Amino acid sequence: MGDNLAKSFLIDGPLMTTIERRKALTERMAKDLIRLSAPLESDREAVRALLAHGYSTIDVAILAGEARMVAFQDVVAREMSEP
Repeated sequence: MGDNLAKSFLIDGPLMTTIERRKALTERMAKDLIRLSAPLESDREAVRALLAHGYSTIDVAILAGEARMVAFQDVVAREMSEP
């Protein structure tokens, strides 16, 4: 678990691509939330699912809410597009 604290999209990688790395990580987290069938009602549930899946504690603290909303929007969009 201590290893998860040291790795973050903010620390690992060049500064110029921080926005792109943040977006990519948020989208990956959202896809994992959907794939894991994690409850999307609260950020707390998203945090638990993402930490259990091995994401960095720092990244989860920063991006879990955003990833949950992206996942929720994707689920709603899929349901609305079904005939």
